[in-house]
Amino acid sequence: MAPDRLKRTFLAVELPHEVKQVAIQLQTTVEAKPKVVKWVKAANIHLTLRFIGPTPEEEMPKINAAVAGAVKGYRDIKLRVNGTGVFPKPQRPRILWLGVEGDVEPLRELVTAINGALNEMGYPAEERLYTPHITIARIKYPQKVTPDVTTFLNCEYEPVDVSVENVKFFQSDLVPGGPIYTLLGVHHLSPEETTASDV
Repeated sequence: MAPDRLKRTFLAVELPHEVKQVAIQLQTTVEAKPKVVKWVKAANIHLTLRFIGPTPEEEMPKINAAVAGAVKGYRDIKLRVNGTGVFPKPQRPRILWLGVEGDVEPLRELVTAINGALNEMGYPAEERLYTPHITIARIKYPQKVTPDVTTFLNCEYEPVDVSVENVKFFQSDLVPGGPIYTLLGVHHLSPEETTASDV
């Protein structure tokens, strides 16, 4: 397969403006030199359900079909964005995130269904338990001074309610200014019948 025909793809939930505003406000809470912390652009902030990775273009319609089948029978999922956290640990943070609460178990069940459909196509999922979080910044090492995330971790903000009504399939193109996302498909949750649309 020619490398230029492989596209990075992922499945995600788009988030309301209020969540993106929270992320912007939190950018002042980390003590670090410029460019040490790479904040995700507000327009690109999302809740990842499954990172698929390099994907042949001819496989994309098949993935849309598989996801459409996987989400069939699921009701809207009610979540709440609340709190902050880091991976792997505050002493050496690499990922800064917003927490996700609410109907986490139904969300995990949805992700499991999606993973099952993609596994059958030859896209195996990670074995670890899906832990929903919203990545808003990344820190690369080595750094002379580890950024201080104490204030970030102690920040409080008004929780934001999020209704998961569909799953979106995106292509991610990496460019110097940051990734550009292209919508490839939308798959609506419905307890009786799933409506899907390719873009």
